Amino acid sequence: MFIGRMLRLIGIDTAKIIENIQKWSVGNAAFEQGYEPLMVRLMEIKPDLSEQYSSGKELYNKYKELKLRAMHAFQTRMMLNAVEGIAGEKITVVDIGDSSGTHMLYLKRLSEREIDTVSVNLDARAVDKIKAGGQRAILCRAEELDTAGLHADLFTSFEMVEHLHNPALFLKRLAVKSSCNRMLITVPYVRKSRVALNHIRNQSKQSIHAEDVHIFELSPEDWTLVFLHSGWKILDSATYCQYPRAVPIVRTALSWFWRKDDFEGFWGALLEKDTSYMEAYLDWDD
Repeated sequence: MFIGRMLRLIGIDTAKIIENIQKWSVGNAAFEQGYEPLMVRLMEIKPDLSEQYSSGKELYNKYKELKLRAMHAFQTRMMLNAVEGIAGEKITVVDIGDSSGTHMLYLKRLSEREIDTVSVNLDARAVDKIKAGGQRAILCRAEELDTAGLHADLFTSFEMVEHLHNPALFLKRLAVKSSCNRMLITVPYVRKSRVALNHIRNQSKQSIHAEDVHIFELSPEDWTLVFLHSGWKILDSATYCQYPRAVPIVRTALSWFWRKDDFEGFWGALLEKDTSYMEAYLDWDD
């Protein structure tokens, strides 16, 4: 990490210092933004997050678990709000890019609605893990999902579209080929859009899975344009910051810190199908 390299140059052991800053920052951010009570509920539902990712990465310290809990609380709050806005006695939620079934478990335990869930992932390990937990799962690339028999009331996708080579085409296919009119997406928050591909920036040619690399990291303004171009408009949006914002000098310093070493936070949008801009574009290739 950038900050770690700078501190090592002047002879300071960085790992513990950075971890303590991150832990303090996330803990205070979660408290300030009102996520702590929900984080406690989520921990009761899913005490162990060590197998959250299909690539088998483990949580190595309490900070990484805290960070994941806070992010899950942000995503779950948006998901519960989205579900409550859908009519019907029983609804179906399809989570595209689900690596563990965790969010669908949260939803079933916390919502008062009767909910059927389906998870989608291109990794057989993730699908097997979800099925072993007693939930439905489909082995499929997000871009190739056959929605004909799903009849979803809500699509969800948490930190997934930034991993796609063509997120616009993925979204357009859902808009055209599914009967679902609502979708909830969360992505890393960045102020300026960029092509990520960090393994190439670091000149690494080691084998890498889709889960481990971001292709496009876009700002909320640019994601909004992609959504409209692809058949979706924003009904509601929210941003979770990984640092407390009440004190200006602290906010400024920590926003810089997170931009250099991770993400300032995460941004989510509840979408509704609106194909007017999509239909105005005449040269879609699918």
